Amino acid sequence: MVARVKGESFLVAVGLLYALALALDPPRAVRAAALGGKVFLAVVPVMAASFGALGLFQVLVKKERIARSLGHQSGWRGLLAASAFGSVLVGPVYIIFPLLLVMREHGARWAIITAVLTSWAVKVPMIPLEIQFLGWRFAALRSALVIAASIGLGLLVELLMPGSRPATAPGPGSGAEDL
Repeated sequence: MVARVKGESFLVAVGLLYALALALDPPRAVRAAALGGKVFLAVVPVMAASFGALGLFQVLVKKERIARSLGHQSGWRGLLAASAFGSVLVGPVYIIFPLLLVMREHGARWAIITAVLTSWAVKVPMIPLEIQFLGWRFAALRSALVIAASIGLGLLVELLMPGSRPATAPGPGSGAEDL
């Protein structure tokens, strides 16, 4: 409910800004609305396909598998996988955040979500360009530091987020490792 109210508040704020722009300078407001509409129409097919893929992900990938691979019992292996996944993940923000939400709803822990989001700054497909313009030493150092920071930040966010630990942590032999 909170996310919905925030989204609606943003929509109302943008609407009010357009109304103000229309009152102050109608031709520019109309031009701005036309440009916004053009971008919207260009983005709609990609968003529709992306949300369709997220729907398939929710149906085809079992929650237990996400919880086992990216949940609290995933340990360091899960954090390293999340950092690697984030660094090869490509796509716009309006796809990444819904994907992370679905992962969280399927049992991924906050450290994993944070590690993916932080390591997303590495962008492995763009490293050759980074090397060409900024040098290999810079690219290697920045990438290594971002990956290391993604794990540290993930653990810190998890420590600070309320309700980030399961209510009862399963111990060895509890059967949780067999999920």
